[in-house]
Amino acid sequence: MEKQVKFCVRIHQGKYSYQDLLRVWQSADNLGYYSASLYDLINIPTLECWTTLSALASATDRIRMIPMVLANTYREPVLLAKMASTLDVISNGRLELGIGAGGGRTDHTASGYNFPSTRIRSLMLTEAVSLIRKLWTEDTVSFQGKYYSVMDAHHDPKPVQKPHPPILIGGHGERHVLKAVASQGNMCNIGNGMSLAEHDEKLQILATYCEEAGRDIRDIEVTHNTSIVIAEDQEKYEQLVKDNARNMGRDESEYRESLKRAIAGTPEQCASKIQSYIDHGIKYFFLIFADPIPSDQLELFARKVMPQFVN
Repeated sequence: MEKQVKFCVRIHQGKYSYQDLLRVWQSADNLGYYSASLYDLINIPTLECWTTLSALASATDRIRMIPMVLANTYREPVLLAKMASTLDVISNGRLELGIGAGGGRTDHTASGYNFPSTRIRSLMLTEAVSLIRKLWTEDTVSFQGKYYSVMDAHHDPKPVQKPHPPILIGGHGERHVLKAVASQGNMCNIGNGMSLAEHDEKLQILATYCEEAGRDIRDIEVTHNTSIVIAEDQEKYEQLVKDNARNMGRDESEYRESLKRAIAGTPEQCASKIQSYIDHGIKYFFLIFADPIPSDQLELFARKVMPQFVN
């Protein structure tokens, strides 16, 4: 079956009160976005990811929930499996488990967590996801790994989604993280604002790891992170670019150059850029609007662009 085109509102919740965040999620839910996400950081002034997702799940109806992405090192896999299945139950099957090796050294050390090498953290991630999947799908689990082990573990309730919620592994490290994607991921998120050529380079490496793991790379859904700037017409877009550059304290020409990697312009121009990725087999887009998210741009994209790709 051909995969549908999906659009996620990627939110960096540090700049939002809960009430502001709730308004964005409910608006995205009502406008028909497929999913929305929060990040998982501790040592910054921000709402904690899992707690906030649970509250938002109870205040929305359709939109899917994505932690983007969890640091595996912050939670033992048995606890994480329980938290994830609980959220899947609360949301009636709307969780997509985004998880990564944990890439922020400062966030780890300031919060009292160990920060092993990238290789070790990637091996821990691979082992943790394998254990989580077993806990979600088996009645009794005994698991003896190098980093994690359980004996006669029972995990109830199981997730609503069968066989389990999709597992998205985030990260772009070619030597270690992509091996974890090949081994355990249902989906991958491997970079921000990457060109098609850059996607191809990463995916060629991922394909090699998939072959070694006995998997077909086509079984892994590739997602694309992208900034988005959209306006009704060219004149309004030009003014929006000027305003954004000024508000961010950036040189306008430098900002315009960065937008070459973004989905940016009029609805027609945004749709054309999206189509180029779809033609390349990428059909899941994580949209990074300016913070705080402009409600007019959220609505304009849903009204003028999404209907061209979503039935």
